[in-house]
Amino acid sequence: MIVKEGVANGRLTARAAPPALAEAARERGVTPDALALAAVLARPWTGVVLSGAATTAQLDSNLSASGVKWTEDLDERLSGLAEPPGAYWSTRASLPWH
Repeated sequence: MIVKEGVANGRLTARAAPPALAEAARERGVTPDALALAAVLARPWTGVVLSGAATTAQLDSNLSASGVKWTEDLDERLSGLAEPPGAYWSTRASLPWH
């Protein structure tokens, strides 16, 4: 499986991360995008995750996800961030594109 939008078009990065994600990332000394990508990488069905990084700094931050240990506690703690597909795509469609 190829995951195309691992940071939800920027909504799971430092500039827009939900408070729960930002706090969990801060506690682990990583960025929200790294923690979000770590969640995707922890899924057994994930083959490839496309980061969407546009800068070297974003790529460095995204790559740090490979060093994040994903735990059942994190899974439980952040499970409320999941969106139903319809809501995800509706929000995505309303994002400003540059």
